[in-house]
Amino acid sequence: MSLKARLLRNDAVYGLFCSIPAALSVELIAAAGYDFAVIDLEHTLTGNEQLAAMLLAARASSIAALVRVAAPYQALQALDAGAEGIVFPRVRSVEAAREAVRLCHFAPRGERGLNATWHSRYGRDDLPVAMDAAREHTLVIAMIEDTEGLAHADAIAAVDGVDVLLEGAVDLSQSLGLPWQTRHPDVRAAVSRIREAARRHGKTFCALPRAPEDFQVWYRDQVRMFILGDDRGIARRAMAAHLAQHQLRDIKQ
Repeated sequence: MSLKARLLRNDAVYGLFCSIPAALSVELIAAAGYDFAVIDLEHTLTGNEQLAAMLLAARASSIAALVRVAAPYQALQALDAGAEGIVFPRVRSVEAAREAVRLCHFAPRGERGLNATWHSRYGRDDLPVAMDAAREHTLVIAMIEDTEGLAHADAIAAVDGVDVLLEGAVDLSQSLGLPWQTRHPDVRAAVSRIREAARRHGKTFCALPRAPEDFQVWYRDQVRMFILGDDRGIARRAMAAHLAQHQLRDIKQ
């Protein structure tokens, strides 16, 4: 079942940002039991060949792969290579949201270029059928992470073809003059406005809880899509905890 179908069914789904540019990282996220990985091109130097390998690893590991693009043109390449959806950072306007939909969907909803890719087994399968499947399964995710996007959140959520609003509290905190203060009341209120915009228009809201109590609050509010951190940070914390255990053991000896 595609990630989009699971969201429409209101399943709880959990993912991580995958910032380590390696297929192995995707496989580890899948092995840990997550439902999806967001391969990040915005804040990494992941190249096209590495992205292709990571998307292949996602298919082989039965985990949904989303791609956060650094530039809009990357959406077509990522989708053709197997991404189930595209995360567009810093969506600030209705026009940007419509452009995201245009890039991700075939006609009549969009203008995504036609090609016989792995989706149709390189032309072996019926191409119109493959197009129909892509329409059903492709996710368009608008990330709102500054005050301009916040001001237009309701209109962005109303755009036909936008499936998910993703909060970006870190950059939003900077835009509000409160850099890194993601738990400041003003930042939390801004994120809640994004949540309400998604609710009003029947769109999925994706939360990035930064503490266990954040997750509990969002879950009670019927949020069911979560990104639970970044593979780099989780790996660093796990290694630091492992080191600390052994350092304490040395002290005791």
